[in-house]
Amino acid sequence: MKTIIIDPGHGGPDSGATGFGLREADVSLLLAELVGDYFGKYPDAVVSFTRNRNTSSSYPGPPEGLYKRIKYANSKNADLFLSLHCNSGGGSGFESYIAKGAPAKTQRIQKAINESVLGYLKGYRIGPHGNAAKNDTQGAHSRIAVLRDTRMSAVLLECLFIDNPRENKLLRDQRFLDGLARVIVKGVAAAFGLKEKVDKPMYRVTVDGEVIYDTAYEEKIVGIVLEATKKQAEVILLKKL
Repeated sequence: MKTIIIDPGHGGPDSGATGFGLREADVSLLLAELVGDYFGKYPDAVVSFTRNRNTSSSYPGPPEGLYKRIKYANSKNADLFLSLHCNSGGGSGFESYIAKGAPAKTQRIQKAINESVLGYLKGYRIGPHGNAAKNDTQGAHSRIAVLRDTRMSAVLLECLFIDNPRENKLLRDQRFLDGLARVIVKGVAAAFGLKEKVDKPMYRVTVDGEVIYDTAYEEKIVGIVLEATKKQAEVILLKKL
């Protein structure tokens, strides 16, 4: 059994980066919830969150909140601390961080996540921000403490640039975030050798010739069908896989 701590970056009075009215804290929380949902397909994975919707409005900001998260993760004797963020500063793309001098196991996890995520982003014509795999060269920034001070493998993901107009639009798109969450989990699962168990049949949802996603969750199917009908889609297909 593997225990994964999911850390939605920022929260409470700490909005994180912002762009065009979108807050990093909100994006990371939604992405974290989706990631948690997908881990539910792996019977050998248990997840826990450093914050959720009930705590995000009152969660103390850094440094107090940051070190509470680290203490919480260490108390769980977890196998992975996965911190989810968005980038800013006028760039583009995806990158991940691990602690400088991290063990080979952590490096393998980072590599597996990068390969899975970048494969997905390629379909959106988005690549890595420089070299996607980085260590904590941002050591002066307190957020990197989650990589140095956690007593387990820790990977911090910077999922696109919130102040990039095109990427900001994607970060507002539920379908994009759902797909991103899926491939993040697939990367972690590949690194740990976790086997997916699907108790329900998988269906492929296609709208006007575009594959939206493959899912076994009825609520996701209903959601995309409702969205497609609102947009007056011509053809909505549901195919059992």
